[in-house]
Amino acid sequence: MFLLEMKMNEDIQFSNMDSWRGSSSGKFGLTFKQIILMHINRCVQNGSVEWHGGYWQEKQASNYTSERYYIQNSREVYCNSVKMLRALLLGYFDKMMKEADDNLQKEFEKIYDTYLKNAKEEKNKYSKSEYYENKVDWHIKLFEQLIMLSKRLNFFEEENSEEEM
Repeated sequence: MFLLEMKMNEDIQFSNMDSWRGSSSGKFGLTFKQIILMHINRCVQNGSVEWHGGYWQEKQASNYTSERYYIQNSREVYCNSVKMLRALLLGYFDKMMKEADDNLQKEFEKIYDTYLKNAKEEKNKYSKSEYYENKVDWHIKLFEQLIMLSKRLNFFEEENSEEEM
């Protein structure tokens, strides 16, 4: 992928987006590869916690007042971080990843349809908890495929820095 740079009264220049470091001095810019690695780390962090649903918690602030704040659903946080990793890598999908993604999308559709059917018919009072368990398992499978894609794309190789400090 290339990024188009235009400056007043200058020629049009194309920069390699994979190694682009921003328009500042470049010392603090991130390459696309670094962004991917940081987001993979975020997925790992979000997936390495105890799963719990979202809930409201109250904390006594003083004798007469209390603060109420929401504790995020850790399962949804993990699933959303994997979705965003997929969005980042979508333009880099190879044939193998496209096939895996198509199969996974069909699998998730079945999981969601089963949940909706059970919720409507109220056959199973645990349908929502089963859905969340299946949803997290599905996102783990997607994450595994995205990691294998990242490996095929050599995102895990170290970069040689030629910059002077």
